[in-house]
Amino acid sequence: MMKFQIFFLVVLGMSIGLDSNADESISPPGRSVVDFRYSPPSWQTAICLPDDWQKTLVGKDGVLLYDFQNRSGFMTSIKWGNEDDEWLRQELVHPRIPIVKTHKRSGGALITETAFAVAPRLGGGDDRGGSRPTLKRMLTKSTMANWASPPEEFDPAFRHIAAANGNPIYYRFCLPDGCSYTVVLGLCEGYWEEAGKRPLELVVEGDASRIVDAVADRGANVPGVYSFDAKDADGDGWIDIHVNPIEEAPDQNVILNVIWIFPTGDVPSDDDLLRGLFVQQPIVKLDCGGEAQSGPPRNDVVVIEYDNPSEKSCVVTPQVSIETKFPVSEEGRRVLIGSHTKLVLPDLPYSIRPGGEARRVIQFEPLNLAPGEKRSICYGIARGDVQFEIPSELREAYYLMKQSETYWRNADLPYECIQVPDPAIQAQIDSAIRNIYQAREIKDGLPAFQVGPTVYRGLWVVDGSFLMEAVSFLGRLEEARAGIRYLLNFQREDGAFMLIDGHWKETGIVLWAATRHAVLAHDRDWLESVWPQLMKGWDYIQTMRDMSFHDDEPLNDGLLPVGFSDGGLGGRYPEYTNVYWTLSGMKAAVDAARWLGKKDLADVWRDQYREFYSTFQRSAKRDMKIDSRGQSHLPIRMRDDEGVAPQKGQWAFLHAVFPGKVFEPDDPPVRQNMSMLESVEREGLVYGTGWISEGIWNYFGSFYAHAWLWLGRGSKAADILYAFANHASPLLAWREEQLLKGEGERVVGDMPHNWASAELIRLVRHLLVLERQNELHLFEGLPRTWLQPGSETRLRSVITEFGSMSLELVVSDQGDEASLFIQPPRRNPPERIVVHVESWPGCEGVLSFELKQEIRKTIRLN
Repeated sequence: MMKFQIFFLVVLGMSIGLDSNADESISPPGRSVVDFRYSPPSWQTAICLPDDWQKTLVGKDGVLLYDFQNRSGFMTSIKWGNEDDEWLRQELVHPRIPIVKTHKRSGGALITETAFAVAPRLGGGDDRGGSRPTLKRMLTKSTMANWASPPEEFDPAFRHIAAANGNPIYYRFCLPDGCSYTVVLGLCEGYWEEAGKRPLELVVEGDASRIVDAVADRGANVPGVYSFDAKDADGDGWIDIHVNPIEEAPDQNVILNVIWIFPTGDVPSDDDLLRGLFVQQPIVKLDCGGEAQSGPPRNDVVVIEYDNPSEKSCVVTPQVSIETKFPVSEEGRRVLIGSHTKLVLPDLPYSIRPGGEARRVIQFEPLNLAPGEKRSICYGIARGDVQFEIPSELREAYYLMKQSETYWRNADLPYECIQVPDPAIQAQIDSAIRNIYQAREIKDGLPAFQVGPTVYRGLWVVDGSFLMEAVSFLGRLEEARAGIRYLLNFQREDGAFMLIDGHWKETGIVLWAATRHAVLAHDRDWLESVWPQLMKGWDYIQTMRDMSFHDDEPLNDGLLPVGFSDGGLGGRYPEYTNVYWTLSGMKAAVDAARWLGKKDLADVWRDQYREFYSTFQRSAKRDMKIDSRGQSHLPIRMRDDEGVAPQKGQWAFLHAVFPGKVFEPDDPPVRQNMSMLESVEREGLVYGTGWISEGIWNYFGSFYAHAWLWLGRGSKAADILYAFANHASPLLAWREEQLLKGEGERVVGDMPHNWASAELIRLVRHLLVLERQNELHLFEGLPRTWLQPGSETRLRSVITEFGSMSLELVVSDQGDEASLFIQPPRRNPPERIVVHVESWPGCEGVLSFELKQEIRKTIRLN
């Protein structure tokens, strides 16, 4: 710990975030250099707390981004500065500390904007919400803004909806003992014009349920309200609110526009509620679709420092721009944005003027800066069901900044497991860990590992499975197990896992994820406890195979029904991504059954797997193609009526190579597909495989590198690691997809994208430690630059299939020898440990060690 604290103080002084003109000296010279040469044209950085409901993002230009809605983007953005300010660079104060500094120039003045989320005091808890009731949405969190078109006289909240496809909308309301409430639900049907299309059942705990039809009751696009007497009927301290689909209804999509909660006996009239014209203050009002979810109080703070380094006086004109789709009003030095956001302004004279249809500009009086003068001001953004108005002054802002630094410096995150000699790669590893926990949320009492804070804020089966494997490697097995439990909650009655329609692959992915976790934890008892669910999943795979004969598509007979490929290919086709992951899941389940001693079941499953694999082989032989370059390959679609590029959607093929281990290395589809992918590399990664046909799917690079590593080309995998790293932003996070450098602004997906974060962790771990059957292989993909004089590579208590292991590889200052120390896994030890030195200077072949308590070896280099 002391070593980290010293390092921390050093980098705080220098700031480790880089701009496009970064000093490359922090990375080793030569080919393997991280200089962000392929960074996206714009980026977003998370500054929020771990596991929190509030997911504040800071844009490249310092803008604070809030209330993301899938169809409408960010509903609120707050930006300091003028349009003609010149952007210089942006940085993190440290990879482990999400405090973002944006540097600009305005006339003769230099500006530094420092944005951070206020963190709780260490040991002080986070009780700022007191005993105030809390309303939170459970299960799915889909919303749609501007979905309905109520007349202007009605509350604007009726324009937006919370939505669920065939499932209930579910909220919970926590209340202090002895209090009673009236819950009012608001509905406005914005799609159907006739009655009977979307009847809904409204259920509020403590009162009788009610079946309503918004069109029949009020008409299309005309709001209505429904009141309930709420009571904690089951005594658990919560009141449950459900909006359920009606089984026989033509439209099974469920909607809800607004929730109000009032003290019993102090409820406005229906007419006043509909129009938002009442004096009674609701305990909670939730615009279900217009604003992102809300929760306990949260505060973000921005400190702005002006510096006039010149010998002449200069004038700066501070201003804040607000772009929002919510109502904006003033209360003294406070600006209210909707019902859950409040802007706390600095103590300077100001005026507010419109800046466009949804824009407000807060203009402050000009500041005169003398030569060499520095001035600082600050403002705050208060969020949540209750808003705490901080900071009250500049001194408090600096105090809160220091408090946040201390919080992040001491955060209980698994940073110490992997240490590599390249500081730039180490910075990305640390940032990846932090970003994973910033995106995570606690749902239904369990940690939900989420891909991102915006587009992919939710459960995604394949992405989440790799996130949980990554945190398992870092020793967080219990957290991963809780995440697996959360995932298993989504199994359907028929045994399927399918959160995305046509994603038949998700059942196979869950089979792999659950058995992979059991193997890493070496916990047969836990696997037995979930085994009935896995058996139901296996049975559903057989059902899917039967379904394939009845979908009017003969090409996939005996495999799976027509389905959705994802990863660059839309629509429903006979295709192979679902097949690849189903094969991978089945293979993992067969191995798991045998591991549990279920020999008879394992033999039956093995035969079913082999028959499925044989059917795949026959189809693959039929569907092999030759592309315009003369490359043989197996395309993802069995039927191509769109002229799809051969590399498109090949992500699941790479997963079937590794970690699925479905193929033998010399299988024709493996050799030919890998050669085809290699022929379309651009910027060191595969070009055109994702949704952007002219771009790069960044973390596909990790899938690609893992396949090459498994096939024995570790040096190729190491090169891909650096290409992947160079597609991150200088603030150490990835967008899902982007165009080639200099070819435009188009991007796809979330940012920070934490499947990318997980893939960086997984790739570095596997380059250093890779299980091959009953052997543990070390340094198979070690970058050559990590053997420079003075280099140190360390793993501390990293989880493997054989248990926890540690190692150190320290190169002498002269670079003529390396000292190797291995503390091997002892839980269920491997048959041997193989150290790959074939690419090291002066070395040949591999070193093989029988298991001992510890292994120490000096290896000559040169």
